[in-house]
Amino acid sequence: MLCGEYAVLNGASAFALPTKAGQSLQVEVGQKSESPVLSWKALNKQGELWFQAKIALPYFIVLEYTDQDISIQLLRFLINAKALNPNFLSEGYDVQVTTNLEFDNDEGLGSSSTLTNNIAQWAEVNPFSLHFNAFKGSGFDVAVAQTGKPLLYTMNGSDPIIETLEWNKPFRDKLYFVHLNKKQNSRLQIANYKRNMSPTQVAQITRISKLISINDDYFEFCLLLELAENEMSQVLGMPCIKQELFEDFKGTVKSLGAWGGDYVLATGEDTVSYFQSKGYHRIIPFNDLIL
Repeated sequence: MLCGEYAVLNGASAFALPTKAGQSLQVEVGQKSESPVLSWKALNKQGELWFQAKIALPYFIVLEYTDQDISIQLLRFLINAKALNPNFLSEGYDVQVTTNLEFDNDEGLGSSSTLTNNIAQWAEVNPFSLHFNAFKGSGFDVAVAQTGKPLLYTMNGSDPIIETLEWNKPFRDKLYFVHLNKKQNSRLQIANYKRNMSPTQVAQITRISKLISINDDYFEFCLLLELAENEMSQVLGMPCIKQELFEDFKGTVKSLGAWGGDYVLATGEDTVSYFQSKGYHRIIPFNDLIL
């Protein structure tokens, strides 16, 4: 999400872009059984197992797991999918599921949202109904996973307003994503977000999102990013990331997602060498990450 973080929860339109890396889900149905079991394996970018569980069907009783928190999240997905489609996983067969992440676990590129979309397709349910039943987030990332396109996203109950766009700007090669060397828990940050934005602030973020989505001028684009950053800084009562960490950078730094972790968007003079000198070495050119 380039613009609209947190504000989207108050009704602002957010502008978001799809990443090239995603997550796949493969389902293999085994033999019919009197005590069917769902075996779940999650593989990371390197093809290594990072989570595993076995769940007794049809009541979703966890028999084994390698991470309790992740198993609880997985159960939340599956139970809500079954609530939306009672026929889901009800035929009495053993099932083997394998997921494959195409990005590192700590990158914050949407492991939950892509899983939501994949499970929704598998269970033949509405991905937004599944998302809103299971989590408190805006669902913008589910929309991006579903469409695979740049979009403007506005919450509207369980039926969000989604406007897909083209975003092939001439200045994309000047933009970089810089990882801040720490992972932020978006769900926790959203749960703790209690601030109410004024209608004026919501309208301002919506206006900036829409301008970013159509703007072709690099300098105006940078100005819009800074306007969005300053607006949310006031709402959250938190300093802008540039003011806090990169005050001497000759350019623009925009917080992304849950402020304080994962990636920022940076563009300016000697971007790569500047951030490397500060100890930030996971620097990804915009075109390498975004579709």
